[in-house]
Amino acid sequence: MKKIVVLLFVLLTSSCSLSIVYPPATIKDLLPVGSTLQLTLPLNIPAQRSYIYIANGKVAPLKNYNTVDVYEPYCMFGFDKESSQPRQIMPDNFEVTRVIERDDYIASLNYKKIAPGYNRKVGLVNAVNFSGEDAGPGIVMSATIIDLYSDKQSDVKKMTCGHWDEPHIVEPLTLKELKTALGKLILINENRLDRL
Repeated sequence: MKKIVVLLFVLLTSSCSLSIVYPPATIKDLLPVGSTLQLTLPLNIPAQRSYIYIANGKVAPLKNYNTVDVYEPYCMFGFDKESSQPRQIMPDNFEVTRVIERDDYIASLNYKKIAPGYNRKVGLVNAVNFSGEDAGPGIVMSATIIDLYSDKQSDVKKMTCGHWDEPHIVEPLTLKELKTALGKLILINENRLDRL
């Protein structure tokens, strides 16, 4: 009887395979300090703006964040501060000096009424925040902030990339998703080709 129990135990445990699921490598994991981002074309930043949106390798219209699909990877790239004059960022190599990844709570959506909402600036977006019994599910912004340096254009200090998601499925951007968002407009040299 003892042998049968041991045999059953061995058969049951050997039939169950244990597999470890590793999260995908994030930009912070694969883009070390000292890597470079190469802007390949001039970018026009209009007056009263400090940045432009980039998605699918193209500059998106500047009306607001609704001009990009916020549930897909996109980036904000530009100057540190707004100006009353239009400006241009010229093709250049920007050194990565730091990478920060974070998830920011943005808003609860209200599907029934707009009146209780108020606008506020959070991270990459202007969001409407709702509270009360009509508040819907929350939205989280998964953001990757890449601090940059160029001795030729020192007022270009960072690029912020990310996407929106529901709180229970939010994941940081991968390097592949970042490359998809930037396309050939901004090329990434992560200085570690073996880590792709």
